[in-house]
Amino acid sequence: MRDGEQTPGVSFTINEKKTIAEQLAKLGVDVIEAGMAIVSRGEEEAIREIVKLGLDCEICSLARTNLKEVDLALDCGVNRVHIFIATSDLHIREKLRMTREQVVKSAVETVEYAKEHGLKVEFSAEDATRSDLDFLKEVYGKVVKAGADVINIPDTVGCATPRAYAYLVKELSGVINSDAIISAHTHDDFGLSVANSLAAIEMGAKQVHVTVNGIGERAGNASLEEVAMALVGLYGIKTNIKTEYIFETSKLIENLSGIKIPPNKAIIGENAFRHESGIHAHAVLQDPRTYEPFSPGLIGRKRSKEEISLSSIAIGKHTGKHSLKAKLDSYGYIYSNEQLEEILKRIKKLGDKGKSVTDIELQAIADDIIGRVSEEEQFLKLKELVVITGLNITPTATVRINVGGEEKLVSDLGVGPIDAACNALQKAVKAFGEMSLVEYNLEAITGGTDALGFVTVKVKDKKDRLYTARAANEDIVSASVQALINAVNRMLASNKNRNGMSKNV
Repeated sequence: MRDGEQTPGVSFTINEKKTIAEQLAKLGVDVIEAGMAIVSRGEEEAIREIVKLGLDCEICSLARTNLKEVDLALDCGVNRVHIFIATSDLHIREKLRMTREQVVKSAVETVEYAKEHGLKVEFSAEDATRSDLDFLKEVYGKVVKAGADVINIPDTVGCATPRAYAYLVKELSGVINSDAIISAHTHDDFGLSVANSLAAIEMGAKQVHVTVNGIGERAGNASLEEVAMALVGLYGIKTNIKTEYIFETSKLIENLSGIKIPPNKAIIGENAFRHESGIHAHAVLQDPRTYEPFSPGLIGRKRSKEEISLSSIAIGKHTGKHSLKAKLDSYGYIYSNEQLEEILKRIKKLGDKGKSVTDIELQAIADDIIGRVSEEEQFLKLKELVVITGLNITPTATVRINVGGEEKLVSDLGVGPIDAACNALQKAVKAFGEMSLVEYNLEAITGGTDALGFVTVKVKDKKDRLYTARAANEDIVSASVQALINAVNRMLASNKNRNGMSKNV
């Protein structure tokens, strides 16, 4: 929830963070790094709320070598703090503008302070893989003497090879003459994050930093599902991860982050258990083990007789809650009763127009609704949209929208129907004018003139923070407008100073 949320375009609300934390605890993770308390009031409040959940795992806050940041972590109620400072000469010189001696002093004093206040301490030497090895040994050796419980080795820019990272772990193990354990933190800039994490484990690392679906800064972090399944399936190492919840956890993060799982993604991609080749398909029908390294059921995916049975359930206006729930469960979705009702309502609305809903359209509708912020966090609600366009007619759009309880009715022109609708939104809601559209993607889910349109937008606010949102509708203008509204709702919900922002909405 900390490094993962640093993915460009990803910003979770407090309610979403609580949902994710509960799911991670259900999955069996040992430690949740809930955020960095100093970042914002919203981040601080989210950490406090997660601590209050009383989950069966450690809750950690990230902090720099700064006593005030440790105090804030303590005030949030966490039982663990992750302290870091850069140790590469590049970072020390260009970012910190400190000397090596100052870095060591700052690290030791902060670790000692956190231990004196009863916290479990994890220490990271940022950019460790590009640091001078002798200096790195000195830093880690002194923070261990100061009381650090966990020594984390960050490959901050993902430039280490598995052999080099394994060597680094082995070398640093020699300076830790205590009960402190070694942890791996890897990035995927060269596609080696999982390989490096496994190399660290082979050298004695007892902890690995991971993110669900491998999201994170730049190319992302080591993928939880890949590391966990490799440990179980390739190394025979027992962890506390309940693998049967991996797929539903991945789907939850996909929906809340707005980042689609690539079909060829290892373990949880759509194609992970699909077979195109006739030879492969025939063999798998006889015995799945011929071309599959593990059963999809091990990560909570359903197939075979169960899947065939579910595929026979038609989705349309006569669909009931039980059959819809069975379908959604088979895809690994996590949803509330309210979201289930909304999905059912959308399906019946399409059914009343004479349209049957395919499985892929059902998933698009579910992605749309489950990916929105919660009802109480929806500051903007679209009530009505009317668009007039045609040959030799200037496109005109009229929007009726509820803005924080106040209804507004606004019309405007545009070069096309979507542009006109967006212009009307900007007149009705000031927040739209303060955001710029970075990316717009329209996908026709199925063929035909009645295809369901799935719109993904990426917008940027004045502080260059990115927000990703999606919407699905058979009317592409409606889908586009709703996606933009979802993005602004996500921005407003992510900012905890709601009273101050609402004046500008």
